[in-house]
Amino acid sequence: MPVKKHIPNTITLLNLLSGFFSVTAATSGHLTLAAWLIFAASVFDFLDGFSARTLKAYSDLGKQLDSLADLISFGVAPAFILYRMMSEAGGGITLWNTFPGLPFFLLLTPAFLVATAALRLARFNIDPGQETSFSGLPTPATGLFFASLPFVAREGFAGWMPLLDNLWVLAALALFFSYLMVSRLPLFSLKFKERSPRALVPAITLAVISVVLFLLFFLKALFLIIILYIFMALILFLFFREPKPHRP
Repeated sequence: MPVKKHIPNTITLLNLLSGFFSVTAATSGHLTLAAWLIFAASVFDFLDGFSARTLKAYSDLGKQLDSLADLISFGVAPAFILYRMMSEAGGGITLWNTFPGLPFFLLLTPAFLVATAALRLARFNIDPGQETSFSGLPTPATGLFFASLPFVAREGFAGWMPLLDNLWVLAALALFFSYLMVSRLPLFSLKFKERSPRALVPAITLAVISVVLFLLFFLKALFLIIILYIFMALILFLFFREPKPHRP
């Protein structure tokens, strides 16, 4: 088999390993390092797909490996970051010293990110209708949002810093994003495969705004970009839905 056939899968493994090292960093309390590693995983996630398309090196193995890597990097690793932030917000509490009190159940909420990320990725693999648009929030978007939280919490951002030091707020974010991943909310893709203006205009608009925000705020911008992405999808869904064809 030509060497080029192995390039996409090798990059996918770098995605997975970035997620693994992110978990180890988060468990050691190095949350910004853990966040950086998730960002690195997102770069590898882009590059494996790009290389597969460029080299025409598609495979069923690569498709399954990509989902497994995404589960680690954008499901498990962000959940560890969130759990560590919640533990610190509660003064160093853990699941094991809060049972069966209310903090125990709040600290369980990051587990929902892992479970719903797995469901989201499995559903994506068997749904051919998600090649040019998504049903539910993509797992990498969720991972990048939670990877941005250590930067927002550390440096402050428009008054969000105190909120991100609150157990209830962090638990609510975990449940909200878990729901978004398994919801049927249609979200546009940034792959620009679809030619219709309805698909291209919001994608190009978000891409331009994202570049500006990233230049201004760097990794903190991911916090705003993902919120903007969800908001734009909701606006399109509520006010610009294409009418269903009439059936006599």
